[in-house]
Amino acid sequence: MTMLIAVKFDNSIIMTADKRVTTTNGFDRILKVESDEYKKIKIINKKYVISFAGRIFIAEKAFDFIDQKSDILNSNIDPLLFFREAFNYGKSCFEAYHSGITPLSVFFVGYIKPDEGPQLLGFSSDDNYTGLEIDSSIKINSNSPDHEDMLISETVNFITKEMSNRHAYYHSNEKLLEIYAQAIKRTNDPMIGKTTYSVVLTSTGAEEYHH
Repeated sequence: MTMLIAVKFDNSIIMTADKRVTTTNGFDRILKVESDEYKKIKIINKKYVISFAGRIFIAEKAFDFIDQKSDILNSNIDPLLFFREAFNYGKSCFEAYHSGITPLSVFFVGYIKPDEGPQLLGFSSDDNYTGLEIDSSIKINSNSPDHEDMLISETVNFITKEMSNRHAYYHSNEKLLEIYAQAIKRTNDPMIGKTTYSVVLTSTGAEEYHH
């Protein structure tokens, strides 16, 4: 399970995620914490940033697909169609290897569109990654919707309160990353780690941050 925050802010795309990877029994019961240093956000061609929550196997297969065909993104191809195909490829690989386990996963894709500014798309395995334009999202993939909703609600309340109390402080991308990292690290769930990784994408490129 992952906590992932993705937003459009001013002329930027901001994504933050925890870095924990766990081995489970396939149904969200932890067998082992494998790492707290796994990056769940990927930069493509210095122009696109992709983050994910859910089954890592799906994401890694999708990223293999993207890496092999990333030159296509330099053409006039519709990014939504390209990434939808990549994510469905990852899902089909997972289903072939892990029959009977739900292929839960979501992806966020951000990029800067000339003359239109930042674009943020959300994709979910629930609808075969149809893809929707969004302004912001906090996502946790879990087999327990009630638990997921509770954690997201707590996180939204924390961020809202912090920004309301210190509005002038959170005026830049770097300051927003601080509160997003705090929001993730305060989450009381053993599958969500206490280390975070963030990427800020602007028209000049992508910058990485570790907390």
